[in-house]
Amino acid sequence: MKPLAAFLICILVVFLSLGIAALAQGGFGTITVRSGVLEGHDLAYKLFIPRGADGEHPVPAVLAMHGYQNDRETSAAYGIELARRGIAVLSLDLYGHGYTKPGMRERGWAERGLKNPERPVNGPGRFHIFMTFSNLDFFKDPYSAGLKDSSMGGKEGYRFLRSLPFVDGNRIGITGHSMGTWASWSVAAAFPDHRALVLQCGEIPRNEYYDTGRYRFNNVMLIQARWDEFDYFRDYQRNVMGLEKTALRYHDFMGRDSPVEWNRTYGSFADGSGRRMELIQTNHRLTTHDGHAMTAAMHWFTQALGIKTGIADSSHIFMIKETAVLIAMLAALVSMLPLFLLLSRIPFFAPLIQPLPEESRKIMPGKSRARAVLIAILVSGFTFPFLGQLGHGLLPVPENIFRMTIGTGFITWLSFLMLVSLFMLMYWYKKGEGKTLGITLYDLGLASRNAPRRFDRAAIGKSVLAAFILCGVMYLLTVLGGSLFQLDFRFIWPFFKTFSPARFLQFLVYLPFYGAFFTVNAGARLYGQLRLPEKPGGGCNLFVPWAYGVLVMLGGVFIIVLIEYIPFFLGLGPGVDLLFTSLFGGPFMSVMILLIPQFALFFFLSTWLYYKSGRIWLGSFVVAILASWILAGGSAMF
Repeated sequence: MKPLAAFLICILVVFLSLGIAALAQGGFGTITVRSGVLEGHDLAYKLFIPRGADGEHPVPAVLAMHGYQNDRETSAAYGIELARRGIAVLSLDLYGHGYTKPGMRERGWAERGLKNPERPVNGPGRFHIFMTFSNLDFFKDPYSAGLKDSSMGGKEGYRFLRSLPFVDGNRIGITGHSMGTWASWSVAAAFPDHRALVLQCGEIPRNEYYDTGRYRFNNVMLIQARWDEFDYFRDYQRNVMGLEKTALRYHDFMGRDSPVEWNRTYGSFADGSGRRMELIQTNHRLTTHDGHAMTAAMHWFTQALGIKTGIADSSHIFMIKETAVLIAMLAALVSMLPLFLLLSRIPFFAPLIQPLPEESRKIMPGKSRARAVLIAILVSGFTFPFLGQLGHGLLPVPENIFRMTIGTGFITWLSFLMLVSLFMLMYWYKKGEGKTLGITLYDLGLASRNAPRRFDRAAIGKSVLAAFILCGVMYLLTVLGGSLFQLDFRFIWPFFKTFSPARFLQFLVYLPFYGAFFTVNAGARLYGQLRLPEKPGGGCNLFVPWAYGVLVMLGGVFIIVLIEYIPFFLGLGPGVDLLFTSLFGGPFMSVMILLIPQFALFFFLSTWLYYKSGRIWLGSFVVAILASWILAGGSAMF
């Protein structure tokens, strides 16, 4: 297929898919969707309004709050399904997430255990904040001392929702996932007139932490994932099974004197004593879009808010939106490939394409390559939990520069891998086997064929420019998707969003680190030093080097997946928690479900661009931009 035709087909697929997603988001004509910012609070939101809701016909409403490393779009599934059933939904970007301006630090932190709470927060201080996120502002002293707003903006969202003319202020519910469950408890404590709570993967505050005579929580359902990677969401136990027999669950939560049963309702909706623990067969991150969980939530809210609807609890359309947006995102990414071929026809960019090295002897021998690959896999795998958590919470980096919490953990791990690979590559090239083989920079994909031992600065500069053009076209598609359809490129979790000024600055901060990693590890080392002896001719043959690249670059993460989930599925608990303590579990274990497919797709793009251009520069720069974009656009800001 000709490049121009392929590019246009990709663009057509993008807009057709976004159109279908927008129809599903609007309940196929039954929901009005609005986006905005709460004035005076800089809290971004998305509002789902059922058809027919107005001042004369007010409807019940639900405040939806996402989890850590998510945004308001993650709650869109609840927004769609509840609005279809006649319930308005306000989906909020909490502090430090999405387009909300205040960072996570505006939540405040518990002073308990801090030697000097007035000192600037960095390193261990930041880690303390994360470890006390379950401390809520309605708790007794000293648990709540130092906290500003543990609802992370949720209270203002509730006030705004209640003030809307088409909302029945006497019938408002609250839901949250993960971090959003702490926000939900906090909002519910501040507004005792709430009618229902649905907590997705949350923990239970002990009665001793707060004044049970002052604070009342009405009609609470806890949706619990069977394989929840966060031990502190399982009340500090290694396994979900058995929680129904703990006093914290059956006494403090359910108000019973003996163990209770999963998936059974206790109490009464009429007096607010309704309680239920719903066990679902999924993991922590997938809970927000699990069919069983959604069915249970729809039943709970319609019962508690007094809604009569002809739509069955199990009737869902939210995955139409998610699937269509996924197709749009993939089409936008693929569009960069024919666009590059179109760019290469311009004389200025034509020199970016050159033949690949043809001398088969100039590759690492099989045994040496296998040994190097095994070392790379083991080093990346067994440093992932430790270095990720080190950067996430302990590394003393300047807080006002490196504001992306998970992002700092990633670049700590990736920078270490890059330095190790750079040292091994340079030694091999200058003093080791590479020198014996007569390897040149051209063989490593770093130079031009006509000057094999010298960096081609012109090619590097043009590659940078071409990479920004390719990603810039995709960014333009993202802007159009947001303005025309109120959608970004994602699948359940945030991937590609338009930047706020603060997030664009973070993009610039993290880009050099990703650029260095992809240039060295997924560039010169993967396609140069460790390249396979076969030279694919294109087409389906590209699968072999791509699969090989995925093995080399993600093999270590696959090992951690096995370590984490095999014991989990055997009923022993999360493997990393068991082996290395819960300090190294949680966020960086649950994020593997995003890391693996994301990086696998990146390696396909970089492999295709390498075999088309004959150099590693363009592919490395493109994926570095994409990775930094995902990080800065969708991650939490401290």
